[in-house]
Amino acid sequence: MRAVIVDDEQEARHVLRVMLERHAPEVKVLAEASSVAEALTAIDLYAPDVVFLDVQMPGGDGFDLLRKLGTWTFDVIFITGSQHHAIQAIRFSALDYLMKPVLGDELRAAVDRHVAKRASGPDQQKQLLENIAQPDERTMKLTLTSGDRSYFVDPAEVVWCEADVNYTNLHLKDERRFVSARTLKDYEDMLTPLGFLRTHRSYLVNRAHVDHLDRSGFVVLSNGKRVEVASRRREDVARALSA
Repeated sequence: MRAVIVDDEQEARHVLRVMLERHAPEVKVLAEASSVAEALTAIDLYAPDVVFLDVQMPGGDGFDLLRKLGTWTFDVIFITGSQHHAIQAIRFSALDYLMKPVLGDELRAAVDRHVAKRASGPDQQKQLLENIAQPDERTMKLTLTSGDRSYFVDPAEVVWCEADVNYTNLHLKDERRFVSARTLKDYEDMLTPLGFLRTHRSYLVNRAHVDHLDRSGFVVLSNGKRVEVASRRREDVARALSA
């Protein structure tokens, strides 16, 4: 598996290279780059399978690199600090990222996910760049897949989300259903700022689609669906719905 590391900090590049040797020895780092210009040259020369891409760099960030490429044939694993907006754009676009400092087990898991999934297509890549250009997550689109096709969905169209072990079923207003390989906790982290509410370990609902909370402890949605509310969450749910 051919890889290029893009990070403006030499020490960060060295640490990631050593961690890959230790935790993912099948990944062969063919080049390192400290800037967008160096990265463009390395990618053209080595045609990597995966690029470990720092989000924040002086003189042009990781998204500037992708904009210059237009489309790309490699997988991207973003490396980022605590930039909330960038993380949300990456999450909404169904792409992968690692938080600094990178941990060995998380790096191993990211490489395994890269092996398991197909590289992002041009439509998904375009949506990432559109998401990062948005002022905040309220105007970002969720990337959801069905078969070989990607769909870009306004979060306001999602009525409720339901856990299915390590997968999540997303139910839309038009009655479409998508199965995502992300956990319900992932969607809770993404969608809580947009008015979604965790009612139960298995359910996340969009407050904009809640009709009422009934006396038996269920949230009734605008389409008539009744969603269970865990007893320990009832007070918080009632307070949130009345706010």
